[in-house]
Amino acid sequence: MKVEIIVMDYDRTIADEENNFMINSELKILLENLPQKKILATGRALENIPDKIVFEIFDALVLENGTIIMMNGNKEVLPDKKWYNIKDLIIERAKKENIDLMYGEIIIFGSMKYYEAVVELLKKNGMLKEIHFDFNRNIFIILPKDWNKGRGVKIAIERLGNGRIMAIGDDINDIPLFEIADIKVAVGNAITELKRRADIICEEKNGRGVLQILKKLR
Repeated sequence: MKVEIIVMDYDRTIADEENNFMINSELKILLENLPQKKILATGRALENIPDKIVFEIFDALVLENGTIIMMNGNKEVLPDKKWYNIKDLIIERAKKENIDLMYGEIIIFGSMKYYEAVVELLKKNGMLKEIHFDFNRNIFIILPKDWNKGRGVKIAIERLGNGRIMAIGDDINDIPLFEIADIKVAVGNAITELKRRADIICEEKNGRGVLQILKKLR
C-alpha cells in the first residue's frame, strides 16, 4: 500500500485503554520512523493527551474533534469566535437544569445519560440549528455546526501538502475521516458501523492493529 498521509485517532486506536491510553513502545518507534506525513485526529484537548510523545511524532495535531489545529508549535482555533458565546450559553443553561457537562476550549461533552435532556434544552432555547452532535462510545459531543474531524483534517492536509490518505479509527466520530480518505482502516476493536465502512479491518485491537497495518506500508 502506498500513501503519503496517515491520519490516526488516539483513544482505542493508537493508544490502548488497557495501557492507560499510552502508545506501546513498538508502535512509537515505527511511527517515529515512518516517512509519511502523520496527523493525529482526536476529540481530546491538547492538555488531555496522556502520551506527550505525540508532539514529537506527528506533523499536525487536530484536536477537539476537528476544531483546533496544532502545527509547528502553533495552535489555531478554526470555528468562528461567535461560538464562544453559544458555548457559554449552553453551559450556563445546562447548569440551571442540573445537567452535568464537561468542556474543552471549543467542544462540550457529556455522558449519554444526559443526551435526551440536552437535546430538549437546546430545542427549548432555539440552539439546535447552531450545533452538531457527534458521538464516541458512551459520550456525546457538541460542536459548532458543520465541524467534525474530517473538516479539521482537510485544513491540516491543505497546509501539509496533498497526497494519498489513509485514515485509521475505531468509533463514530472517525466516520468523517473515512469520508476524506483513500484507504479506510478500522482497528479490531472498532464499532460495527465503522467496520462496515472500512476497506481494511485489523485483526488486532488498538495500537497492535495500527502496528499491523503500518508495517505493510511502503
